[in-house]
Amino acid sequence: MQSMIEDGEASFGALLLQLDVLRFCLVVALPFVATFSEINFSLGNVLLGSVELAMLCSLGLLLWRAWREGSRTWMEQVFLLHAAVLFGLLFFVGGFSDIGFVWSLGFPFLACIVAGSLSGAAWSAVYMLAIVLGAWLLDIALAHGAAERLYIALAYFAMAIVAYGAAVRSEQEEKMIQRMREEIMQLRRALESL
Repeated sequence: MQSMIEDGEASFGALLLQLDVLRFCLVVALPFVATFSEINFSLGNVLLGSVELAMLCSLGLLLWRAWREGSRTWMEQVFLLHAAVLFGLLFFVGGFSDIGFVWSLGFPFLACIVAGSLSGAAWSAVYMLAIVLGAWLLDIALAHGAAERLYIALAYFAMAIVAYGAAVRSEQEEKMIQRMREEIMQLRRALESL
């Protein structure tokens, strides 16, 4: 039994190594967006279900393009725009049990993972500003009171800092690994020339 679990983990790990971050995120996103679209339609939330259904189609097209052409920066930006629109809509309409704001807390991580630390931090800041500005301009009476909104904003800010820090650390480790690989290759060439 343990061997079967380890084999499953190894094959899943091998699959992850074959996918770049964008394609992995798209492969994960598609079934979740489809499931939540169906749930929202069944609960009578036609607006949210329709947006998710449209996104399911456009994200599927994006995955197809990424698979054929390889991931490109513009594809990452389009993916993050999808996430920002969907998470923002969930923030304002609440979604199931009015907990749609929870998705917003994950946006900085998604942005930093997909686009890197600097672009991810920019996306995180723009997203937060868009939510604040949208609520103010549209004078939306959110389900959350002022104290709850402040708490959500502080939690979002904390998550954005953690996401940025984790992305910077990951990028530094990646650079260090690349330098080590280059040094090993230089040493191999030097040894072969002896």
